[in-house]
Amino acid sequence: MRATPPLAATVDRCRVPAHAGGPAHAEDPSLAVLTPDKRSGDHALLRRLATALPNRASPAPRAPRRPLHHWLTGLGTRGPLATAEPWRLLVGAGSVLLPGVVLATIHPALPVSVPGIVFMVAIAFSTALADWVGGATALALAALVLDTLFVGQRPSLAWPRGPAETLGFGITLVSGGALICLIEWIKRAGSVARLDAAAARAAANALTALGAPSSYAPGTAADFDHALDTILTAMIRVSRAHTGAILLAQERDDALVRAVAYGLADTGSVQPSLRLGEGFAGRVARERRPLTTVDIATDPRFADSPLRETGVRSLLGVPLIGAGDRLLGVAHIGLLVPHQFSATDIARLEALAARGAGWLDAVHATDQQERLLRRTREERERLAMIIAAMPEAVVVVEPPDGRVVACNDAAVRLLGPLDGERAAHTAFARLHRPDGAALPASELPLTRALTAGAVVTGVELVVQGEEGEAIPILVSAAPLRHGGAEIQAVVGVFQDIRRLKEADRVKDEFVSAVSHELRSPLTPIRGFVQLVARELEREGGHPTHVAWLHSIEGHVDRMTRLVDDLLDAARLRAGRLEIRPEPTDLVTLCQGVLRAQRAAATEHELLLDVAPPTLIGWWDPDRLHQVIENLVSNAVKYSPPGSTVRLAIAEAPAEDAVHVSVSDQGPGVPPALRPEIFAPFYRTVAATASRTPGLGLGLFISRELVLAHGGTIAVADAPGGGACFTVTLPRGAVAETLAVPA
Repeated sequence: MRATPPLAATVDRCRVPAHAGGPAHAEDPSLAVLTPDKRSGDHALLRRLATALPNRASPAPRAPRRPLHHWLTGLGTRGPLATAEPWRLLVGAGSVLLPGVVLATIHPALPVSVPGIVFMVAIAFSTALADWVGGATALALAALVLDTLFVGQRPSLAWPRGPAETLGFGITLVSGGALICLIEWIKRAGSVARLDAAAARAAANALTALGAPSSYAPGTAADFDHALDTILTAMIRVSRAHTGAILLAQERDDALVRAVAYGLADTGSVQPSLRLGEGFAGRVARERRPLTTVDIATDPRFADSPLRETGVRSLLGVPLIGAGDRLLGVAHIGLLVPHQFSATDIARLEALAARGAGWLDAVHATDQQERLLRRTREERERLAMIIAAMPEAVVVVEPPDGRVVACNDAAVRLLGPLDGERAAHTAFARLHRPDGAALPASELPLTRALTAGAVVTGVELVVQGEEGEAIPILVSAAPLRHGGAEIQAVVGVFQDIRRLKEADRVKDEFVSAVSHELRSPLTPIRGFVQLVARELEREGGHPTHVAWLHSIEGHVDRMTRLVDDLLDAARLRAGRLEIRPEPTDLVTLCQGVLRAQRAAATEHELLLDVAPPTLIGWWDPDRLHQVIENLVSNAVKYSPPGSTVRLAIAEAPAEDAVHVSVSDQGPGVPPALRPEIFAPFYRTVAATASRTPGLGLGLFISRELVLAHGGTIAVADAPGGGACFTVTLPRGAVAETLAVPA
């Protein structure tokens, strides 16, 4: 679709070749009038038409003296002069001679006033019937007949006898001349009114031919050009002008570009556009009001303008203002003779300009709507292609009942047919929890996103395949809103994670196997190191070697802990880690952890805050010792030397639970990273950069062990800076053996 208006093409069609050898008219392109092929003509022909056809020309300010009949017929006239045709002379003569002879025969001594009145009626009749020729003939014969038959010595030509005859004779002649002028003026005014009405009807018919903007085919240059040509034709007809042009505004570069023109061919090259404020049309656009020029030949603003060679003498220009006071363009008309445009002329052209601006506004809106619809169709098609090309299953549902409105082939292969409410219900009913339990419709990720408006990500489910196999999938759903308003649709993505599950299983098996293989030689290594160290200590004199052996023993212990962490992580992910609860004193357990940590963390102060001397609960002491040891060792590891690590125990009788918190004075954990630090093998960038030893499994194992006890673990900012990990453990009895789900 081509943007409205198609100016470049219109300018090319309107432009005609310059006359050879003519001067360049680049100074004011808005006034260099063009002639399309269908309206071709030359200067001489149009100048003759300008004088022969009705026009708005009035005498120039310094025109030469004219004969009397020109002045008599020029009072408000705009038509050709009546010629002295024989029938006009006969009408004027007969209308005076006949009543004169009759009156002289009936009463030869009538006073001059009686035949004078009759002759004035005859003069009026002759003027009305035979124009000014008949009226002038009647006036001349009336003077002759009055002087011969009713004035002075009768019947002969003589001077009036007395003041009464002189006054009556003079009144008759003067009144007769005035009647001729008055009747001729009335006739010409009526002719002008009829011409104006005809021009208005022609303009109205031309504008009616535009039709409604809805009939305009967006992007069709021919339709747009024809509409502009019709608007200009209406302006020229209603104003009875000789030339005209419409220039359209280009907002991106503050320029006016010629769209359509009518009139005389210019005598030189023509610029296709002009800036606002440049030339007559540019001034109209800049000032946004009608402007007129009575005579280019005498206007000093056009002293050096090549327009004087085009034949245009007077100009009237009006701006085209659209909705929101937006400049759409400029329309101007011109005459080949000087003329002072009246307020009526300006108002008439402004009315047509307003009509044309409204049509241009409507066309612009139509084009914008068409561009928007086309862009929407293209975006919809592009989105459909993207969804169809995605390897993951994609389903789009609409509120309020979750009706499926779109899906791709991958969704049909994974879930089954989704076309129709019953088919979609059957497909979603095949979704289950990872443990095989049925999934209520209200807990479907699509339903949750549809009802709560929340984004649901990473929900692991199982779908029953066509052959009965359980296919693990990862489901995410997000609502689509328009401008932050109500939900328009929900997009769900179903990802087949069978390969990921298989890779994860192989990895866990590999880690478990490697861990076992690594742990097997660690026990005898540690035993032999201890044995050699005791023998050297008994012999004496080997302090350096004994220190080396104790260092080896420490590294072996560290390696053993790392291997144990790998084994525990593998068991937890496989769901094979067992919890064996028994009555356990949490205070004694924490004291033992701190006692062991103080021996290694000599540069830190480890404190225990506890109110009761004992706190008995139903817990697995080994696993709980592992949790607290992981938290305390992490606090020591990430705290600067000389800082304090505080272990606090508090009862929560209302919850029948115990809160264990470990706080440090280290860098802390940023809020954005807190959801990630409990993931397996996760280490922050700062921890990796500081080369702090560890695999990133301690917090993951601690969380899983706490969850296996029915508790929770969370991280927050410590009161004095640093991080504070809080473990909440219920004190009630738990099952003898708890399996942690994968």
